[in-house]
Amino acid sequence: MLMIETNTMRDISLSGALSMPLLDAGKARALLLSLDTGQAVAPCQMPFLVLYYFIEGQGQMRMGDKQAEFQTGSLVAVPAGAVRSISASQQTRVLAVQIP
Repeated sequence: MLMIETNTMRDISLSGALSMPLLDAGKARALLLSLDTGQAVAPCQMPFLVLYYFIEGQGQMRMGDKQAEFQTGSLVAVPAGAVRSISASQQTRVLAVQIP
């Protein structure tokens, strides 16, 4: 068993979104993304399903031409190949789990 306490991981980068690898378990990966108010994750495309769990924060998640507001506790599933982006309207921490 591996336990990672993400509550102690609160680093913010002034130059943009911060991505901290948490786990690399063969094909599946988990990352902690930290964004300050006004920061964004630029549109990108992944070759696998990604689950985004918003540990805290508020903002917008885009997938293709769709946009949705997220808040603390939101869970978003983005299918493989879809272009997605995140923008934070307040400090945000996101657990991103990449599943092949």
